[in-house]
Amino acid sequence: MITERSAQWEDPLPKLVALYFDNQLDESKLRLLQERLKSDPEARVFFAQFSALQAQLEWVYTDSPDSQKQTHLPVSFQVAKRNWSQILYAFTCICLVLGGLLFVHLTTPVAHVFPVKGSYWKTGPINDHEPLLSGSHRHLLRGEIEIRFESGSVVNLKAPALFTTNGSNEFYLEEGKVVADVPESGHGFTVDTHAGRIVDLGTSFSVNVGAERNAEIKVYRGKVQVGNSTADGPSHEIRANEAVQIDSVTRKIQTQNYSSSDFIPLISRDYPVLRFSESVVFQEHMPAAIARGTFQVLERDETVFLFPEKRDVQLISDLKVSISQPGKYWSQDQIEKESDVISRGMKVDCYRVYYDPASNQDDMMPAAGEIEFDQPILGIITTNKMLGASDKFLNPVFHQFPGQKIKHQEIEIRLSKDGTRQDVIVLSPDRKKLSFQLFTGTSFVDEFRVLVASP
Repeated sequence: MITERSAQWEDPLPKLVALYFDNQLDESKLRLLQERLKSDPEARVFFAQFSALQAQLEWVYTDSPDSQKQTHLPVSFQVAKRNWSQILYAFTCICLVLGGLLFVHLTTPVAHVFPVKGSYWKTGPINDHEPLLSGSHRHLLRGEIEIRFESGSVVNLKAPALFTTNGSNEFYLEEGKVVADVPESGHGFTVDTHAGRIVDLGTSFSVNVGAERNAEIKVYRGKVQVGNSTADGPSHEIRANEAVQIDSVTRKIQTQNYSSSDFIPLISRDYPVLRFSESVVFQEHMPAAIARGTFQVLERDETVFLFPEKRDVQLISDLKVSISQPGKYWSQDQIEKESDVISRGMKVDCYRVYYDPASNQDDMMPAAGEIEFDQPILGIITTNKMLGASDKFLNPVFHQFPGQKIKHQEIEIRLSKDGTRQDVIVLSPDRKKLSFQLFTGTSFVDEFRVLVASP
């Protein structure tokens, strides 16, 4: 990096550049200069500026051998010639500066690659911290990589994937799935595809391009603008917990069911949730209507929603729970009649598991899934009575409606028409994995609270 002390030759760059223009560099020093220019963008800018200055000095201080012979020429002709020389000189300087800036642009990395062990390009192994230039095209053949752009945007890709970096905040995805996490500094991060363009408006989102070149977009947090690749085409704003698909032929944008499994690495970073099955949708913000006890708000068959309801809650009294020990629970005796407590003073994170099927069928609609936490599960609250009693500690809207009773619907203890058991809950021996099988009808919901030890 060029510093104020460079002029005192503590940084060898100015001296190397000066010797270069005086044709006094030996082979070892020339190699040293080349390596510096290759690795340091600021050094390349300094070189371009020095080059322009050198050209100016040579033009001003180099006497023409024919200058004395031209004294007989008319003054106007000499001035005109001098003006043309100045124009030529200015043009040369501009070309040198623009050429230097273009050189800097073409040789400065716009991003760096951080591969998972065992990841390979089609051309061979991937180096840790491998630089990507603007226009770099890569084929990820195996494994998984993280790309960190100079803008601060971070994307994750899993093989197979074909992509091109088009600048410090732009990315072309030919095939594969990319998950982008964009900070404020990367606002406007763009993913181009054959089907359309996705522009960040402060988000975490994923783009999946398959063999048919359709683009599937899911937004975990914030919002994106989705539209045609041309700037003048129509665009749509897609918000958190929404998903769409852009048809690669018709360019039509169609709504899709949202799923959150793409974002497990981002979720695990912010919450003690390690993984969950495809049937589970993690949603950061519970709809206020559900928190107030309104049902038929978020209806989807065979899809269970997981909401982080309240975090870092220090219990001011003992809290009754339905389940606290590892095991398999399904009957009235096991769930309703047995209870335990989480002791006062414990600090917990509360998650609401919520299932509300959409189909209008006479019998119960099933949904099964699994959630694994990073911290042990201290208790599970499954009954209406205990859900209502715990609202004052765990429901984020409880104190907004004083005196109002919040409705709940507990898990079922009845049998379906074919006689199979309903609503089975399994807590693993290490108390970190929760498995469940839920059945409920279109006019009902199944919900329960999971209390996890705060990190």
